[in-house]
Amino acid sequence: MTLTTKRILAEDTRLIRHQVLWPHIENTEDCVIDIDHREDAIHLGAFEEGELLAVCSLFRMKTEKLDYEQQYRLRAMGSLEKARGKGAGRAIIQEALKQSKEQGADVLWCDAREVALGFYEKQGFHRIDEWYEVPRVGRHQLMYYPL
Repeated sequence: MTLTTKRILAEDTRLIRHQVLWPHIENTEDCVIDIDHREDAIHLGAFEEGELLAVCSLFRMKTEKLDYEQQYRLRAMGSLEKARGKGAGRAIIQEALKQSKEQGADVLWCDAREVALGFYEKQGFHRIDEWYEVPRVGRHQLMYYPL
């Protein structure tokens, strides 16, 4: 599998957000984050032969749980079922780390779903062992990667 990663438009993330992350939302057009168009927003896609397989969004955002000055947050990271185990998620994370660092971030953090904890740990993320519930989505832990 030959993967490429690049910046994409917020609108380009919606189909995978709907299919993978938020199937409970009625339609694809409503799979938005209220800050998708903020100036610091970065949206990334992983492609194979022009087909979008994985997405994520990055935002300059702080959490009080981490003691870093410049923080970026990874949100709405997901990959299509057919791309799993083939490196699309890993490619997206590597690009997210690179982009965050280029923006001057000291750390990249996310709210990781319970089912994704192992994936993030394999990418080098650390977790704060405190569970919290995200309505209609499930249990999460905060995970972070010092840059």
